[in-house]
Amino acid sequence: MELLRYDKPVGTVFDLLGQKEDDMTYALGFVVSRSPKFAEAVVAELGDALDNGDDGVVRLQTSDADGRTDVEIETDQLHVVFEAKRGPTLPTLAQLRRYVPRVRRAGRTLQRLVAVTNAPEDFARASLPGDVDGVEVRHLRWRDVRRLAREARRRETNANKRLLEEFGRYLTEMVGMEVIRSNMVYVLSIGAGGAFGLDFRKVATEQRAYFDPVSRYRGGRPNYIAFRYDARLRSIHFVESVEMFTNPRSVFPEADDVEVEPHYVFRLGPPIVPPHEVKYGPKISRAMRVYCMIDTLLTCSTITEALEESKRRSGEGGR
Repeated sequence: MELLRYDKPVGTVFDLLGQKEDDMTYALGFVVSRSPKFAEAVVAELGDALDNGDDGVVRLQTSDADGRTDVEIETDQLHVVFEAKRGPTLPTLAQLRRYVPRVRRAGRTLQRLVAVTNAPEDFARASLPGDVDGVEVRHLRWRDVRRLAREARRRETNANKRLLEEFGRYLTEMVGMEVIRSNMVYVLSIGAGGAFGLDFRKVATEQRAYFDPVSRYRGGRPNYIAFRYDARLRSIHFVESVEMFTNPRSVFPEADDVEVEPHYVFRLGPPIVPPHEVKYGPKISRAMRVYCMIDTLLTCSTITEALEESKRRSGEGGR
């Protein structure tokens, strides 16, 4: 028989928890406590190891004067505090620092603070500190957690295989990891200005490249980039490769020799030029950045029209 909760299908036992950030945290902690192979895989991913004889404890939502942790794993040898976010937002330095006294008091040999988020790995690496007051900081993506569950499943008991399978399905649904936006185009305006001694438009047209702060891409990097200027869409490009720099001269020899916040450099494929003129339309302001499906940009008469059709197809038309 089909199980419904608030008239919505319940696909896994974890869906009974709900869809909030805390619910994902509870699911993670529960599976770590029930599946020894998954617990081993998670700890190994962090560069540590669990002894077979370790009698550990998993704590959920533990509060003290320093704050409340999401998940903790503690054994005779290690103490790991997880701070989990459903989306790409990373925990702040102040938030991580609150957990340091608790880790210190436990006095375990191996100590870790771990952010579990949906942020791109290179963005997290550039944004999170390597340690907080001497306690190492690591990052896990939810897709990494799902991968570890799949790998652990092969080595688990039959009962735990089913548990890990349902956990993986739950994460897939919750985080939207199977939604592939391969045909979405990031449409942006490039003006006549520049930065770091580089001209935006020249870099785009002559070098087929574009650079932008990593902080703009917390939800992931685009597969396509489109340029618009002088009142119309100019070209669409496939993103062939991505680099990251903190000194623009390391990537562009003609750039200023300066230290800057982490930036991406998108190396772009040949231009795809719409077969007709595509103007902005009434809803595209001067500096506005939008995502549109590639076929809408090639068939619609304005970017506004392409944006509205893309939203309609993705179910956002009523928002």
